[in-house]
Amino acid sequence: LVALALATIISAALARMMSRRLQRIVDFAERIAAGDLSARIEERSGDEIAHVASALDRTARQVEQSFASIENGRKQLEALLNSMQEPVLAISRDRRIQWSNGPMNAIARVSIGAPLISAIRDPDALKAIESACEDKQVRSGRAMALAPGRTYSVTAAPLAGGGAVAVLHDMTSTERVEKTRRDFIANVSHELRTPL
Repeated sequence: LVALALATIISAALARMMSRRLQRIVDFAERIAAGDLSARIEERSGDEIAHVASALDRTARQVEQSFASIENGRKQLEALLNSMQEPVLAISRDRRIQWSNGPMNAIARVSIGAPLISAIRDPDALKAIESACEDKQVRSGRAMALAPGRTYSVTAAPLAGGGAVAVLHDMTSTERVEKTRRDFIANVSHELRTPL
């Protein structure tokens, strides 16, 4: 009876200790699932539970490093796109705005998550972006209604997960020079024909 009582007490204590260790692992897993990738768990014993905890801890470290690397890459890409002089716009597969850089925000009212048509109201630009999304091909167009008195060439390229990225290039000064050249040639031609 004494041995049975001792065995019962020892087994209850061991069960409580195992339950606490398993609960720590469950709490750790729940913190990771909630997005706290800095959570860590330490188990110093050498049994199977310690091996499981150690494997989970290593996995959490690797996931944290991967997310940090992805976030760093995203910030670098965003800085690069924001440093561009050309307006850039990323559109999701459901035709909503995912991202835009500073020059794009300067020429159009862009809000993340808004429908594409709320920011781009030029039919040719919309057609180029829609074609790139549907055909998975790079498409070009011309936008004359984005900003008053300005003409843009639009190049839309499909994104891997659906949607597209559109880059606008301001063609206003080029068009002005081309118009001046055409007017000059027309005037010279007229002046040469008149005496003849």
